[in-house]
Amino acid sequence: MKLVSHGSFDSKQLALAEAILRAIRSELESVDAPPELVKQLTGSIGFSVTAILDDSRSIEVEGKALSPVITFLVGNDELEFGGGNSWMHEYVYRLLPAVFAEVNAQDGTHES
Repeated sequence: MKLVSHGSFDSKQLALAEAILRAIRSELESVDAPPELVKQLTGSIGFSVTAILDDSRSIEVEGKALSPVITFLVGNDELEFGGGNSWMHEYVYRLLPAVFAEVNAQDGTHES
């Protein structure tokens, strides 16, 4: 495998962050949590998870720092690399309205 930078890393990490948020929302809705709690927890859990993946939160294993670095498979032998750590956590609260827009469209309410 070789690391490449085709300029599509940011759009891929955005898609990953949105997928994480949608999965969290779906799991919370499956236990019939109140809608406002679902939204609040989706944001806070999503932020925490992406911050860990972004290496914005310290992780240690056997006393040594563990620093995740996200890459995306973009071919048979290429990994799209952003040049360092990802920054998905910065997008979480900007993505929440889109993640919940379809829910609001279904019940007739609007995001404020």
